[in-house]
Amino acid sequence: MTPKALLALLALGAIWGASFLFIKVIVDETSPLEVAEGRMFFGALAVGVVIVIRKMPLRRPPALWFKVAVWALVGIVVPFILIAWAEEHIASGTASVLNSSMPLFTMLFAAIFLIEEQLTPARVAGLGVGFVGIIVLTGGDVYDLRDSTVLGQLAVVVAAACYGAGAVYARSLLKEEDPVGLTGGQLVLGTLLVLPIMLVVRGTPDYSLSVEAWLSLLALGVLGTGIAIIIYMWLVDNVGSVRSSLVTYIIPIVGLFLGWAVLDESIGINTVLGCALIIAGVAAVMRGQAPSSQRLPVTVDATAAD
Repeated sequence: MTPKALLALLALGAIWGASFLFIKVIVDETSPLEVAEGRMFFGALAVGVVIVIRKMPLRRPPALWFKVAVWALVGIVVPFILIAWAEEHIASGTASVLNSSMPLFTMLFAAIFLIEEQLTPARVAGLGVGFVGIIVLTGGDVYDLRDSTVLGQLAVVVAAACYGAGAVYARSLLKEEDPVGLTGGQLVLGTLLVLPIMLVVRGTPDYSLSVEAWLSLLALGVLGTGIAIIIYMWLVDNVGSVRSSLVTYIIPIVGLFLGWAVLDESIGINTVLGCALIIAGVAAVMRGQAPSSQRLPVTVDATAAD
């Protein structure tokens, strides 16, 4: 990996890790629906600027746009709302760690739906270790659905599963189409899908935010949802999807540190041990990827990517 690629990887990890801090700041002042809508809107603007600069064609067959709409619903709309809702109940650092389980779900769905992907003993072991890490992080109370903290943790796990499913679904699309153009379309369609839901549920959207929250929303949308995707696509194109996926190890570290340093969130032994197990599981899963799958993007948003 060249110094330029390494710098891009570290920048990407920092941006996506900080996204959980931004979400935590915003949800203190508005609802998860406004958070999801705002980040997709500003993310679409950022990607749109790149599309205009590159003079990329936007005409696509209607059948493709339907597939992109499904990708948007599964890959960004549902997880963006779930993570924002979760951070009303759990620490941002905890959310960043649980979200890092996304590659585990990507591998699981890929093994089920893609012929070229197979579950090897190392991958099965990695999945097991990673999911044990999730249980350890929740403190073993994962079945106590009366606890809002547990529900918040489960919401992030479901969001990570959606990211994984979206990544597998997107592989066929990204093989034949320009990823930046499709991602821009994904963000636009995601914005349009959430808008009527927000109007029905919330009525007039509440964006009467403080300066701090507005700056967080702009950073979350432009950087964490727009520019970060462009950086990720550049990394995939230059160093491959497997090396690009190393960002998965950076995100929870940054998320935990910023939650502790900025929001004074505590870091318990369960969080540290759970984080270590999840990262170990992800490492085992990604270590055995076949060369054919290494050329395909693992995900387009790790927040998701978020």
